[in-house]
Amino acid sequence: MERRLLEAARKGNIDELKDLISRNEQILKEMALEGAGHTLLHVACVGGHLDFVRELLKHMPKLAEKVNHGGFSPLHIAAAQGEVEIAKELLTVGSHLCSVKGWEGRIPLHYAVINGELDVMKLLLSASPESIEETTAREETAVHLAVKNNRFKVLIWLVEHLKQHKKEQVINWKDHKGNTALHLAADAKNFEVVNFLLRGHAVEPNVVEVNALNDSGLTPLDVSTLSQRGARDREIRDILTRTGAVHGGGRLNSPASRPVSEDDHDIEGGNGYQSGGEPVTNALQSLSLSTSKNLNTDDRKWIHEALLVVAALIANATYQSVLQPPSIVGHDKADNTSGGSKDNSSGGSVYKGNTLTYGTGLVYVLFLGGNTFGFLMSVQMIICLTKRFPLKAPIRLSLTAMVLTYFSFTLSLLITSAGGAATATMLHVLPLVIAVLLLLIQRLLALFADFFLEWLFQFHLLGNMYKLE
Repeated sequence: MERRLLEAARKGNIDELKDLISRNEQILKEMALEGAGHTLLHVACVGGHLDFVRELLKHMPKLAEKVNHGGFSPLHIAAAQGEVEIAKELLTVGSHLCSVKGWEGRIPLHYAVINGELDVMKLLLSASPESIEETTAREETAVHLAVKNNRFKVLIWLVEHLKQHKKEQVINWKDHKGNTALHLAADAKNFEVVNFLLRGHAVEPNVVEVNALNDSGLTPLDVSTLSQRGARDREIRDILTRTGAVHGGGRLNSPASRPVSEDDHDIEGGNGYQSGGEPVTNALQSLSLSTSKNLNTDDRKWIHEALLVVAALIANATYQSVLQPPSIVGHDKADNTSGGSKDNSSGGSVYKGNTLTYGTGLVYVLFLGGNTFGFLMSVQMIICLTKRFPLKAPIRLSLTAMVLTYFSFTLSLLITSAGGAATATMLHVLPLVIAVLLLLIQRLLALFADFFLEWLFQFHLLGNMYKLE
């Protein structure tokens, strides 16, 4: 009998339903107890059988309140499928059905919004205007869901409903990560939504909080900067900045980590200035930020591995440069015939028995100082990138040994190249001093490099070499 009743619900066979109920008046209650929440009413709603739904509600209206194991009540199903007439019939039981929480705390309105079922959404809001303030388990409002699922027409109607009921502040409510609807629209590069909320006269000026901070301390402008995806970036950031958007504090407030927007730094145009004429940071800084924030685990792992490879290559290149130094020691034919012997044992061209001139000595100091700086910087990068490795102690010991061999070979090389006490002192001390000084001022050097690249961008000298999109 129960199987026949279930088949009748699937087909919408009212006559079969009436016949079975006449034989056993308790059959609906018995099936409701055994169905783990999934009732005949759920089945009828899935099939869109309005008359069958109406007949079931006559006999057992409480079926409309049941939530099945999937987190759906009959009204959830009707809302998700856009079944307006069935939703109307279910609401005759009571408007409280609009607030029944299902999977992840979603109410029927949320499913209507997600699926873009505008007519059902209007019906639900007219039956329960306050349901627009209900949130999901992720603290998402219907406005959040409309933006996330790209339901622009639904969003327009939701905003109108909020205006009519003086609930405009719901637009600024935050989800479990502190994101407002504007954060989500900026992140998704949804120009239509951003323009509607800020310039489309949807609400009164200053109602939408353009500089709201999420849990990461980011404003919508920050989020837009960190998720560069296409040509729409410029238009969206222009809207944001023209309505007073600024960069946030929080985790990105330091000069080295603040995001740079295309309004602040015109990557494509290369002007290097804000709209107010103030100089800004460079495109490489923006690239660093865009690859260090809002990345998933795989992205971070890939970037970490790539940086480690780059650091290792730099260390190898600078180490090899010492093993095979350039031939810059002054010599001539007379020197060679009078006892100067050429020693190529190191792989380079170092001449014994000759004296370095002032010019060649200075060049050698600059070469060795710069090379040592690059070598130590690469070692520093490797140490930072391997600090969470399980075998970091052996790695650091190996790096220490490599640094010692580097300086040991450097000293031996200088001893064989120096011709006098003063020259020997200069060659021993100055390269190390230069390298240490450069390490101490590496941040200033980075800022200077940023400024120089920014200057090049102004004159379009680099073209699209550093275009980030």
